[in-house]
Amino acid sequence: MNLLRKTRACLLVFALLIGSLATHAQLAVTQLIMKGQSATGFGGFFHGGIPVGKGDEIGLEAGFDYFAPNQSHLIFVPLLAGYRHFFGGNGTGWYIEPFIGYTIGNTDIQKVDAAGNPVFNSDSTDVDQKASGATAGICVGYILPSHNYPVNIGLRFEHVFVTGDPSASLLSLRFSWSLFAARRLQKQ
Repeated sequence: MNLLRKTRACLLVFALLIGSLATHAQLAVTQLIMKGQSATGFGGFFHGGIPVGKGDEIGLEAGFDYFAPNQSHLIFVPLLAGYRHFFGGNGTGWYIEPFIGYTIGNTDIQKVDAAGNPVFNSDSTDVDQKASGATAGICVGYILPSHNYPVNIGLRFEHVFVTGDPSASLLSLRFSWSLFAARRLQKQ
């Protein structure tokens, strides 16, 4: 990866991180599990919920995850929809959320053929592995039932189904400020 691409990737990650902090979005520490790669990274996401019934919600989420194992770089941008079920029925406390969607991914990991040889384009440049694909997973978490500080703590597993290249699994520990839970609690 040349210096210009590295600089662009770092600026994008920095801008997304600052944007996440400014909008009170959520932050995550994530472990990447992928054939030939394993790394701990970080990310941010924005989760919006549309209330369904007394306490459940349909969730829409956009985010990013960044990893830099060895000399490689991976960026994932998941666009997801899910159903968050609260076991207490009031929009706080323990919840489970299955989700599906699509992840846009980019990497500078060189693709190899079945024999393990590097693959090149016709102009002799490297062919990078794909990192985009359909995504599915589940999140288990807890939202503190506080009007002032509804903190959301969750553990999430997601799998990105990549066609033709190694698929990626992500295990995230998430901490967030749940704006929607605060609004819901203030209305009660």
